[in-house]
Amino acid sequence: MDEFRGFFSDGRTAEMRPASVRFGGGTLSVRGAKGEGLAEWSYRDLRLIEEVYAGQPVRLRSKSGGDARLVVRDPLFLDALGRHARHLRADNMQRSRALPRALAWGGATVATLVGLYFGLPVLAEPVAALMPLAWEERLGENVRGQALAILARNTKECTAPEGRAAIDRLVKRLADTTDTRYTFRVMVVDSPVVNAFAAPAGYIVVFRGLIDKASSGEEVAGVIAHEMGHVIERHGTEALIRQLGMNAILGAMLGDASGVGSTAADIGSQLAALSYGRAAEREADRIGVSMLNRADIRGAGLVAFFQRLGKDSGDDRGVLRYLGTHPPTGERAADIETRALGRGDAMTVGEWQALRQVCSRKR
Repeated sequence: MDEFRGFFSDGRTAEMRPASVRFGGGTLSVRGAKGEGLAEWSYRDLRLIEEVYAGQPVRLRSKSGGDARLVVRDPLFLDALGRHARHLRADNMQRSRALPRALAWGGATVATLVGLYFGLPVLAEPVAALMPLAWEERLGENVRGQALAILARNTKECTAPEGRAAIDRLVKRLADTTDTRYTFRVMVVDSPVVNAFAAPAGYIVVFRGLIDKASSGEEVAGVIAHEMGHVIERHGTEALIRQLGMNAILGAMLGDASGVGSTAADIGSQLAALSYGRAAEREADRIGVSMLNRADIRGAGLVAFFQRLGKDSGDDRGVLRYLGTHPPTGERAADIETRALGRGDAMTVGEWQALRQVCSRKR
């Protein structure tokens, strides 16, 4: 029976506990330092949190394990995992050598071409999962720029030092609660529109109108955590692949920013009115609430924000912009309230006041 050392988080707190990991007959067994059982995961339910290369940590979750996460750094673990959970072999990117990676992406390209005839939506998720980080970041940066050209033309980024520092601390606090390959870059723009959106690879934009409409730092934290959830699950990347097909993929693959830019109007229009399905919104809710819980931030802020926008939607078309792209339902709100366990503030009173002044031209 193979045994390895790793670190385990139960998903309820940010603590990563030392653990021993054993491959049994049909399950992956995780035990604590004193031998206590922490998790028993069926091989068929195992999922990689992100693509894996040789020499890098393996990050696992289970479909039946809620928000629990397992991290194993032993270089031999990847091979053992592939022997027991055969469905994960295609996810490990074959040791990071250039030729296997080229073959993998060549296969993805062929699959995408086939998908253009037989249904690209079916292939969007696996193609997005295979996309190298550098390419996804290039795509995300272009998408953010083009979307801002449509949603916030002739506006400026808000850079008041105290407000910028407040949102940077909040984003770091949330990001530190999860293992992800993405670096989150949250920009605030000086626009009265009540909106926020996430482009691929961690590029998140929050409009001043959303901060003005919020009544607390917890409400802003809830919105940002939700958008981070969309990034982590690659919802934006998958949506763009479904909508733009080879234009977006080949532009990123060839390192051709102008190639991506040539579809600027399409990209911007899609993201400006991006609307995810119920499953994607629930995933973003789940991850966002989990991050809030681990950061000990009250999760009721997101629910309160949605509820207040719903009541005020008749007096401001900008309000409808966020509701239109992230439609809340009573069932979703109830689920968020049930799972929200955080009790602390998202930021101090001083930080909240500074954030509300982040677009002030007097600074």
